[in-house]
Amino acid sequence: MSVRDRNRERVRQEIGVAARRLFARQGYGATTIEEVADEAGVSVRTVFRHFPRKEDLPFHRHASIRRRFAELLDADDGARPSLDVLADALWRAIDVDGSEEDGGVTFLGMLEREPELRRHEQALFGEHHDVVAGFLRGRLAGGPEGHAHAELLAGAFMGTVTASRGLVLLFPGEPPRAQLERAVDLLRPLPWP
Repeated sequence: MSVRDRNRERVRQEIGVAARRLFARQGYGATTIEEVADEAGVSVRTVFRHFPRKEDLPFHRHASIRRRFAELLDADDGARPSLDVLADALWRAIDVDGSEEDGGVTFLGMLEREPELRRHEQALFGEHHDVVAGFLRGRLAGGPEGHAHAELLAGAFMGTVTASRGLVLLFPGEPPRAQLERAVDLLRPLPWP
């Protein structure tokens, strides 16, 4: 990345972190873009340049998580079972900068309370599904059967990841990674390549 790109990414992250802080403190619906700009020390115009819609703000890490997830999967040498590679890569990508002090519990709670954000998250999850399906296609035989197998397994994996979010909220005393592992273990009987 160039210096300009790194600076742009830094400003984007600072805006996203400021927004998340405000959303946690006063709620998503009660927070204005003007307050986010003020909290981040930037103009409203700068906020909109980085985040065209308010619902993009809570997902400020989405692009970096997706990129890191894809990089980790691309770097896989094929020695471990694909399900283990997927779960490990996703966890490492989510924790890309260690910024979730509470393991993301506050963010997950906000998603549960805000249907608009859950819908937006589902659209973004489609991008992760594509990354998972591409990884699995690389491990399976080509042709329509291999493609269908990859799509179904990718859907099962991403659906399980979504469901594990609920486990994090149901068992707040347990580490979030334990909930992901618990959910992923249910997928083990499926025919993973």
